[in-house]
Amino acid sequence: MSSLDKLREQNLATYLDKLAARTSTPGGGAVAAVVAAEACSLVAMVANFSKDATAKDIAVRAQASIASLLELGDQDALAFESVMKAFKGDGDRSSACEQAAGIPAEVIRICLTHVEDLEHLASKGNANLITDTAIASLLFDSAMKSSELNILINMKDFDDIPGALASVINDVPGATGRLQFIASTIRTGLS
Repeated sequence: MSSLDKLREQNLATYLDKLAARTSTPGGGAVAAVVAAEACSLVAMVANFSKDATAKDIAVRAQASIASLLELGDQDALAFESVMKAFKGDGDRSSACEQAAGIPAEVIRICLTHVEDLEHLASKGNANLITDTAIASLLFDSAMKSSELNILINMKDFDDIPGALASVINDVPGATGRLQFIASTIRTGLS
C-alpha cells in the first residue's frame, strides 16, 4: 500500500469516495477501525476538557489508540487482498483467513481497553461533554460488533475458531453491554 493510500493521510472526502467505489478495499474492516478511532478521538476530547489526573492518562491512551487503529484499517485491506489471492489458489487459505481475522480481533482488543475509561468519563468527566461520552460509547459498540462479524466471516470455513480469536469474541457481549449501559444512562439523564 503506498503512502497515498494510508488512512491517516487521506482527507475525509477521499476516504469516503474510495469506500463507495466499486472496489473491495477499503471495506467494513477499515470502517470498523476508523469508527473505533473516531470513538478514541471523542474520548481524548472529553478527557482533555476534564480536570482530574485520570482524565489526562485517558487522553494519552486514547491518542495512542488512534494511530494503532488507523494502521489496523490499512492492514485490513492488505489482509483482504491476501485472502482473495488464497481463494484463487495463491497461498494458504487457512493461514490467510486466520491472519485476516486477527486484525478485527486487535480492533476489539483496543476498544476493550477504553470501556473503563468511558465509565470514568461518564461519572467524572466534563458534564458539558456528556453526550460526546455517550456517542463514543455507541461508536465503540458498533466497532466491536462490526469487528466480530469480520472475525466470523474469516473463520466461517473453520471447524473451530482458534482460542485467541474465540476469547476476543467472548469478550464482546459483556463489553457492549457496558457501553450500551453508559449510553442509555446518559440518555436517561437528558430526559
